[in-house]
Amino acid sequence: MIRMQGIVKTYPGRGGQPPQCVLHGVDLRIRPGEYVAFVGASGSGKSTLMHILGCLDTPTGGRYVLDGEDVSRLDARALCRVRREKIGFVFQGYQLLSKLTAADNVAFPLMLRGVPEAERARRAAEALARVGLAGRGQSRPCEMSGGQQQRVAVARALCYSPRLLLCDEPTGALDVDSRNELLDLFDQLHHSGHTVVLITHDPFVAARADRRYRVEGGLVREG
Repeated sequence: MIRMQGIVKTYPGRGGQPPQCVLHGVDLRIRPGEYVAFVGASGSGKSTLMHILGCLDTPTGGRYVLDGEDVSRLDARALCRVRREKIGFVFQGYQLLSKLTAADNVAFPLMLRGVPEAERARRAAEALARVGLAGRGQSRPCEMSGGQQQRVAVARALCYSPRLLLCDEPTGALDVDSRNELLDLFDQLHHSGHTVVLITHDPFVAARADRRYRVEGGLVREG
């Protein structure tokens, strides 16, 4: 599913400062259907790694193959296509539209893809049922708990059956009970065949994954 070889990311220096190398020769392989966590502190390079994994940025050097396609040197338009077709994102801040219902939030990416209204509604209802929110489709974000809002965000990511579910600090804004419920959901999605990649600073959250990588000082090591 994911193969990185010698991935380097360097940002140009500013104000006379030298360039800053944030990732140093990252090598990793993630097979389809795996549940993998990357854990690291703020400033370790994990956010940069997440942006490259999610095709939100490109590496300075090295090769990144996602689902059989070399995405290392794609332009912005091609990267947008890859994100649209292959990756479902779950972020810490939910990123729900406050004026839309849960069902409409889930269906919103499908609307952008031109999916007919009836099909959007059906797929949104199915996705909400998968995350345990059947019957809450007409609720708005302000009427839901943080954990429920994050489940809506997961449903939105699932509604177009992405090959990869990429979760960036998804538990960071949740209380302990909501965190554990969300991690149980990720377990279920993994066991149903989804490839789940989790970025976190929390070793407890990372421990739920089958494999773990530690990100530190721009280096990525398994274990």
